[in-house]
Order: sequence, then C-alpha cells, then structure tokens
Amino acid sequence: MPYYFSLLRRAIKLHFLRWDRYRIDVLVWIISIWLTIGIHACFVFIAYDTTEGMLFGYSPKELISFFGITLFATGLAQSIVHGGLVVNLAKTVWSGNFDYWLTQPAPLLWRMLLEDMGLVWFWPHITVGIILLLLSLSPSQWPLGFATGLTAASIEIGLMLCICLPCIRWGRWDPNEGLWEYMENSRLMPIGRSRSFMLWLASFGVLHYSLALEVLTGKLPLLLFIAIAILLFLLSGILLKILIRSYGSASS
Repeated sequence: MPYYFSLLRRAIKLHFLRWDRYRIDVLVWIISIWLTIGIHACFVFIAYDTTEGMLFGYSPKELISFFGITLFATGLAQSIVHGGLVVNLAKTVWSGNFDYWLTQPAPLLWRMLLEDMGLVWFWPHITVGIILLLLSLSPSQWPLGFATGLTAASIEIGLMLCICLPCIRWGRWDPNEGLWEYMENSRLMPIGRSRSFMLWLASFGVLHYSLALEVLTGKLPLLLFIAIAILLFLLSGILLKILIRSYGSASS
C-alpha cells in the first residue's frame, strides 16, 4: 500500500504541475463550468415555476438533492474517466504505445487511473454538489446521500468504460467527442417518475441519476443501486481483458 500511495501522491503532484502550464485554459474552463451550472439552475427554476410545481412530480427539495448528487457524482466520475481511463488510453492504444503501459511495474488499472486526472478541471462540480447535498438533506441523511453519490459516480465510470472500450478496440472514434456533451446536456432534470418511453430511451446514459434520487427518497434500495455498479464494472473488466488480449496478439 505505501507503494501505491506514493504513486498516487506523485500523480497528483504531476497533475497540478500540468495545470500550472496552462492555467489560463483552466481558468476559462472553470468559469464556463460555473456559468453552465448557473444556466442549468435557471432553466430548472423557470420550468418548475412555469409548470406550477408539477415538474415530473418532484418537490423543490428533491430537485436540489438531484442537482447536488448529479454534480457531486459527475465531478468524481469525470475526474477519473475523462483522463487516463478513456482519452489517454485511446491515444496510447491507437499510437501503438500500449506495450509500454502493460510492461510497467504498476498494475494496468493503476496506470490508467494515474495517467492524467481531471480534478483541477472538475472540482467546481464536486464543490457545488457537496454544498447542495448538505443543504437539501438532513444531517441524518448525509451518509446515505454521499454513499449514493459515490455509487452513482461508480455507475457512470463503469458505463463510460462499457461504451468506450469497444470503440477503442474496434474503431477509431474518440470518446472525447460528443459523449461528454451528451452527458452534460441530458442530466438537466430527473425523469424517474416520467412514463415516457422515448424520454427514458433518450436519457439512457444518465438514468442512474434519476435512480439515485429514488434511492434518496427511499423508493429504491441502495443495495440494488450498488449491484448495478458492480455489474457494470464486471462487464467493463471483461471488455478490458478483450482489449489487452487482442492488442497482445496484434503486437506479437
């Protein structure tokens, strides 16, 4: 464990050193994120006010909880997935340098995790999400709220891996293009109580956030939510093994 903690500490240090090289870009990105969060909040407030409190049957407190858990979970998920686990993995595989990753002393999963984090880019999500969760939930619900948020982040990580790993293995589609915009624009409001099949289908990539709200309201057990995350991680693990075996066969 000291060895892995040392890797993590050095990766975090390298992450901030990289940030310092393009801090203006980071500043512009953070400002745009705060503006995006504000626009989303205004949109939901206007929609809620226009429908006279009948926005898919959710109360104002539930909507605040939804935004809190969404921002908290997606900030954690994208801090991990957006960097080494997807974008840098794709570039490494397509450039033929995946052998270098496979021969490193650190296990492959640690290598992908530590390659390039996104904490500097996505800390506004995490910060605002934590504040909203603390404001919308009672102190007795805080453990459940953060456990649900961590599980939702795990589901998003597993889902993104399940989508991106086949694309990296069998195609040349850059997961950085289009997917993140879809995720950001589709998680505007919960749809767990909507009966529209087409709405559910269009929002398949962010349904876990609507389910997370149902967990907070006691309508869905947390253990079932955790089971979904485990299932996605098992599936992504199988896809990663296929990628490693096929790459090893091609390089040999």
